[in-house]
Amino acid sequence: MKQKVLLVGLLIAALASVAAFGENFRLGASVGAEMLNPPTYESILQGFDRPAELLSGFYWEVLLDHVGFGMTCLADFQEMDSPYPQLDSLWYLDWVGSLDLRYHFFEDFWLDPFLEAGLGSAGRVDISAYEENGLPAVDSPLQLSLFGQVGGGLALRLSGVHFGARLLWRVGNETPPATQFQPYPLKSFRVDLFGGVSL
Repeated sequence: MKQKVLLVGLLIAALASVAAFGENFRLGASVGAEMLNPPTYESILQGFDRPAELLSGFYWEVLLDHVGFGMTCLADFQEMDSPYPQLDSLWYLDWVGSLDLRYHFFEDFWLDPFLEAGLGSAGRVDISAYEENGLPAVDSPLQLSLFGQVGGGLALRLSGVHFGARLLWRVGNETPPATQFQPYPLKSFRVDLFGGVSL
């Protein structure tokens, strides 16, 4: 329930930005391959050839001249075999979210190269129905990390539609200060394909 409320809140915030900024607003979807090592052409092809391992989500961005700021929200529900006879499956929710700042080299041109930096959070939570099936709750249901990222990409802007690709390098992956969470095993690189509308 909390996840649905959060998602609705983010969508409302995005729609409010549309009303406030008019044609300087972008909203879209993205899908990308997460990689431990610097990507090569072969590793990118292999990453996108495994749909079950791709992490997808949505993004929004508000543009003010050459500078854009916004948010990226990626999530994945994973079903795993259960060691308990009472449960058919274990369920986990993985997420990677970031606040993004981008510099677009051209303000009004169909080709849109950009650089970006951001701060984010990544985590995994065990959402299996233990207590509902007479099992004790897990001791450590959450992995959580904070990270920074830098990268760049290239998009095409065509009559209110944009699509492109970007490469991100995650800098650091640390648990929040003064917490006892286990760090999320975030991979160091992401190759992302994205597309959406410019309103």
